Amino acid sequence: MEINFKPTKKQKIIFDLFDDDHTTEIVWGGSIAGGKTYALAALMIMKCLQYPTIKFALARNNLTTLKQNTLASVFEVLTDWGLEPDEHYNYNQQTGKLKFFNGSEIILVELKYQPSDPQYARLGGLLVTAVIIDECQEVVEKGKEILQTRAGRWKNEELGIKPICIMTCNPSNGSFLFRKYYIPHKEGTLKPHQAFVQVVTADNPYLPADYISNLRNTLTNNEYQRLILGRWETANDPNVLIKQETLDLAYDLSIELSKDTKMRMSLDVAFKADKCVFITWRGLTVIDIITYSKKSDDTLVDKVKELAKLHSIPTNQISYDADGVGLYLSQHFPSAKEIHNGGKPRKVDAYKNLKTELYFKLAELMEKGMVKIATDKYRKEIEEELAVIKHKPKESMENKIELVSKAEMKRSLGRSPDIADALAYGMIWSIQSHTMKASDFTFSGF
Repeated sequence: MEINFKPTKKQKIIFDLFDDDHTTEIVWGGSIAGGKTYALAALMIMKCLQYPTIKFALARNNLTTLKQNTLASVFEVLTDWGLEPDEHYNYNQQTGKLKFFNGSEIILVELKYQPSDPQYARLGGLLVTAVIIDECQEVVEKGKEILQTRAGRWKNEELGIKPICIMTCNPSNGSFLFRKYYIPHKEGTLKPHQAFVQVVTADNPYLPADYISNLRNTLTNNEYQRLILGRWETANDPNVLIKQETLDLAYDLSIELSKDTKMRMSLDVAFKADKCVFITWRGLTVIDIITYSKKSDDTLVDKVKELAKLHSIPTNQISYDADGVGLYLSQHFPSAKEIHNGGKPRKVDAYKNLKTELYFKLAELMEKGMVKIATDKYRKEIEEELAVIKHKPKESMENKIELVSKAEMKRSLGRSPDIADALAYGMIWSIQSHTMKASDFTFSGF
C-alpha cells in the first residue's frame, strides 16, 4: 500500500518530534483551521500501519465531541488514503476502539471531570503506547496528567517508541497550558523533553483563498486575534473578572505613596498543610505580599501581630477569611473584620454572596485604575490565579451574579487561588461605598 501524504511545514515538525529521541510532551497550540487535528489523525494512522500492535489513546474532554469532530478527521484520513472498513480496519462504536488489520488500535477516551472520580481511577486499566489529546484547553490538568501516565505501558521498548503525549489546543490564557507550556516557551524555559509548536491559520496552504478574509469580517477583534492569529495574550474568557491587560496596568512599582493614607492588611488563612497569605495595603495600593507556612494557630496569631506592628496597622484595619480555621483569630483580634465567603453581600439584589461582591469590587476598582500593586512579588502566581476567577454564565445563575465554585477554580489552576482571595478580602472597606450595578457587567436581565 502506497500512501501519498505531504505534510505542511508545521505538521512535519510534529512528525519529526514524534520520532526524535527525547521529546515526550508536545503542545501544538494556535489558530483554528491550521491543520492540527487532520495531521494528528494522519500521524496516528501512519504509525498504526507502521507498527503492528501499537495502541494510541485518542482523548478529548467530551466523548460526544470527540466522536463528532476528532474521530471524523480520523475517518477523513482513512478515506483519503484509500483504507477500507472491514478490510483494513474495523471501528466498534460500543467499545470506542478502531482496530487495524495488523492489531494496532486507536482507543477513544473521555477526559471530562467527574466529581465521583476526581483522580480519574477509571483510566487505571488503560495500557497504551502513546497519548493524543485534542482541544486540550478544555481538559482539566489532572485528567491530562493521569492519562499521560498510561502512555509507555504498551510495548514501547519492543516497538522502540517513546511514551509520548501530544496535545492540540486553541489559545487560552486561563488554562494550565498557558502557564506550563506557552509562557515557558515564550521565556525559553521549556524542559528538554517538552516542545511547543505555534500554528496560525495561514500556516495551512490548503485553505480556500478567501477563508481568512471571510472570518475577518465575521469574528470580533478578540476572536480574530486569538483564533486566526493565534495570540494567547488576547485569549480572555469573557467570564473572567479581571483581564490580563487590566492587571498589567495595575502594576506600578514607582508609584508615590502618601504617608497619610491608612495602612491595612488582608489575610487568607489556610489550613496547616497550606500557606497563609498576608497582603499589606496603603490605601488601595498593595505594598507587600507575604506567604507564611502556619505551624499552629498560635504562630499565626504571632505573625499577624508582628506584621501589624511593623506597618503600624490597627486591629480594626485587618480583614481575614473567618471560615474554618480563620475563625480562631476572632478571639485575638475582636475588632478585625471577619469575612465569611458565603455571607450576606452588601448589595443583596445583585450578588449571590459576599465573596462574589468583593471580587467584583476588586475588578471594578482595577478597571478604574484605583487599585495598584507596587511590588513584583508573586506576580506570576497572581496572573495565574486571577485568570481562573470567573463568574458563572448568565444562563446558569438564578437572578444573582455568582462566581464559579472554588473546586472548579482549583481544578483549573492546580491549587487554591489564595493570593487572589487575599486581594479580594482587601475590598471589604470599599464595598461600603459600592456603586457598581449588575448591568455594568452585562447582566441586564437581572
